[in-house]
Amino acid sequence: MDITLKLPSQIGVIQPAVDFVYSWGLYHGLSEREASELATAFDELITDIVLFAFSEVEGEFSVILRDSLSQLEIIVHELGEPFDPERHRYSVEKAVSEGNFDGAGFEVIRHLVDHFIFIYKGRAGKEFRIIKEIKHPHITQLFTEEQLQLEPEKAVSYQISPVTEDDAEDIARLIYRSYGYTYPKEDMYYPDRIVKALREGKKFGVIVRTDRGEAVGYFAVIMSTDSNIGEVGEVVVSPKHRGKGIMKMMMKALIDMAKARGLDGLFGEAVTVHTISQKVNAKYGFKSTALILGFFPYAEYRGFENKQQRISVVIDFLPLKKRDRVEAYLPARYSRILRKIYRNLGIDVKNIPVRNPSPEGDKSTVSLQINYRFETAVMVVKKYGGDFASRINKNLQALEKKGIKGVYIDLPLDEPFTKKAADILREEGFVFSGLMPLFHRGKDYLRMQKIYEELDFSYINVFSETAERIKRFIQKEINS
Repeated sequence: MDITLKLPSQIGVIQPAVDFVYSWGLYHGLSEREASELATAFDELITDIVLFAFSEVEGEFSVILRDSLSQLEIIVHELGEPFDPERHRYSVEKAVSEGNFDGAGFEVIRHLVDHFIFIYKGRAGKEFRIIKEIKHPHITQLFTEEQLQLEPEKAVSYQISPVTEDDAEDIARLIYRSYGYTYPKEDMYYPDRIVKALREGKKFGVIVRTDRGEAVGYFAVIMSTDSNIGEVGEVVVSPKHRGKGIMKMMMKALIDMAKARGLDGLFGEAVTVHTISQKVNAKYGFKSTALILGFFPYAEYRGFENKQQRISVVIDFLPLKKRDRVEAYLPARYSRILRKIYRNLGIDVKNIPVRNPSPEGDKSTVSLQINYRFETAVMVVKKYGGDFASRINKNLQALEKKGIKGVYIDLPLDEPFTKKAADILREEGFVFSGLMPLFHRGKDYLRMQKIYEELDFSYINVFSETAERIKRFIQKEINS
């Protein structure tokens, strides 16, 4: 859950805010030393803002404290005087020879945290992000290699039950035994993170055990943070127990649990290294709606051919509440393929013409989520303004400097500005990705994508006819 603070640019707010960040870090799993490092970095950042960003006028700045299972992120946004820390890099030589310590404060921040990023937003101000990783014990630190590799023997029968916090170690061992170090969702190797996610209601799932109580299957739904849908995003079956109907048993149970919880839909991010997960999704009524290129870093999957490129995923969606008809602002370039995707979901779509576009405000509202380990970023456009093109361009510049490999932007299909925004994104090198049904605030979104590594589409394997159509469309758009 995000915590948002609005602070005046006054010296008196610094220490209370720093103390709060220190306590927040401790609460979310940092050691005293790590929490002190995070608080010191935050202290250095907001002190610079208070002293220099608003040197002549009093203003305010906002702070967002964001926690995940594996890291803490602090986002500071201010509208003070223009400043780019990249142009004020600390130099040891200048400090020694000239007594010039310009940039020393930001150098301190870089040494205290795991990531430090700056985004200049033009008229929308400046944004600083500092990230500290949470160091939980890895499953290999809790068990010997011999214990981790011990495969459960053949079973007479299997029992399925809802996952509890007590299952965390068995789940992590199951992941490691089945995938080694290659499972893309790293949190699954840390029992403490599994416990935290279950305790906070971030996911729910099922576990399958043999008649001797040994864990051989696990499947979970990860809840969306801003919509009433969930991702069937964590699944494993022990190698010697595959082909026994365990996957079928778990999928049926998860769908029933999702319906009982009143979810509007489920989606899966099915890898394209192979089509197995896509076939499973299709069997249970999931429909392909998007192809996201290079979404996961390269990983070697045991038992599958080695592919030397980033991994793309197919978005498969299962509606749990019927929608017969929607109205949407479909960009002309994508109208035909979006209609086909909707039709495959059993939805008739009416394209709304933009006759009298509403006046553009000065500022756009765009949220940004960065996955530093995957080297990807997702932006969700909430409001369109006259600064949209420059905002996107400046965000892209900042993300490129951080080595981000893929940027994905979601545009709301119930807003008329999406037609214009899609054209602007095309000029920035973005291409079609697909439809993201009910993905944010219970609404449908068009996703566009920009990939910074060349991909060989012959390595991208898709199963459904719709996924194949989306793949061909994207290839054609990239080559046009």
